[in-house]
Amino acid sequence: MAVTPNLRRPLSELRTYTLGHRRPPFNPPYADYVIYEQLRHEFMNRPHVRAAFLHGGLVWRLALHSLGFDHLPSVVEGISTEAVPFGDLFVGDGGQTYYDDGLSEEEIDFMCGTYYIDLHECDGLEVVSWWPQPNAWNASGLNVGFWSAHCEDWFQTRPGNIREGVSHTRHALTNDTNGPITSMQWKRSLKFQPATNKITCNISAACYDFMARAPVWTQT
Repeated sequence: MAVTPNLRRPLSELRTYTLGHRRPPFNPPYADYVIYEQLRHEFMNRPHVRAAFLHGGLVWRLALHSLGFDHLPSVVEGISTEAVPFGDLFVGDGGQTYYDDGLSEEEIDFMCGTYYIDLHECDGLEVVSWWPQPNAWNASGLNVGFWSAHCEDWFQTRPGNIREGVSHTRHALTNDTNGPITSMQWKRSLKFQPATNKITCNISAACYDFMARAPVWTQT
């Protein structure tokens, strides 16, 4: 769908969703996870967040958890009223602009339950999340190109681990291993079969090679 510039919505209407910055030591209790889920459900009611269903992987499953299967048919109905200017811009061969709903990096971080920990000046920033961000998910043994039964088992188990495995008292001095963790920790946690990621990359490369060699079909 092509959208003319005069139909663009003002940037002032953009609301930023984030779990924000924290100071160390940061040991969020279970109540913080409940608040994150409530905010994510609210965020998923924004029209442009149909893009979360198009994202695939864990972001798709988190979106599905918030809105349910009944929402899926509306995803293919076309772009939302927020696609301009908050979405992704594409430029056609003739210079015509096209838009589609998209998620910003901050919105994807928010979907995954991300916090930013302000360390000392020399140490910079530490990023932790309740769920693995796309870079950790894509490198994991669960990323097999589709949502497998193993993925679903892991997804269904994770909330219970959070509920039972993190403190229910704020500022507790426990080391909650089921709480938000860094991307590197997620990669270690989700390694499973190390060869999975290599196989997936090889399959993707073979698919791209096949599509590049396929003849272009044109209607006459």
